[in-house]
Amino acid sequence: MNSQDVLAQFEQGFRSAFSLTDEEWQAFVETGVLRYITKGETLFEAGDVVDKVRFVCAGTLCNFYLTPDGTRRNKSFLQRADVSACLSSFSKGLSARFSCEALTDAVCFEVSAKALKVLSEGMPGWKNAFLQMVTALALKKEAREADLLLLSPTELYVQFVETQPELAESLPNYHIASYLGITEVSLSRIRAKLGVQNHYHRA
Repeated sequence: MNSQDVLAQFEQGFRSAFSLTDEEWQAFVETGVLRYITKGETLFEAGDVVDKVRFVCAGTLCNFYLTPDGTRRNKSFLQRADVSACLSSFSKGLSARFSCEALTDAVCFEVSAKALKVLSEGMPGWKNAFLQMVTALALKKEAREADLLLLSPTELYVQFVETQPELAESLPNYHIASYLGITEVSLSRIRAKLGVQNHYHRA
């Protein structure tokens, strides 16, 4: 798929979710760039001040934390129509505490945080769109925290399979286990208990 087709699909999906005039959309497109990302590429690391906002057009990204002992904890998976950003960097200029990498080849529309702020401050459609995006990120974070505190590992896995079936089938086991906050051995036991016969994805 060429860049024009990617942008056309991105525009169709984005403008169906947010009400923007042609002028507001064109101003946005002119401030950003379509970026092709290779599997395994790091978009930003913990400690960076993240000065870009990326709208996922294709592929899968992963936000993750590294504990002091080097253990990886997957925070979230990002797919088409999701936004890759760090709110603490965006709003306060603070360093990110998590990293982001591409789990597959991916395509994002990338715009600077500064440019997006200017759009949201100067155009009504972007002001509303920005508020909706920030609210959605906050609600997603709240739901994730509640799930980790209130659901058992088995319930978390069942929910993951039901809400993200393609990822449950395609991701390596260690990524799923890390997202659920359990070991790969525990994940295998949960699958066995549920009678799930998944192929063992390692990479």
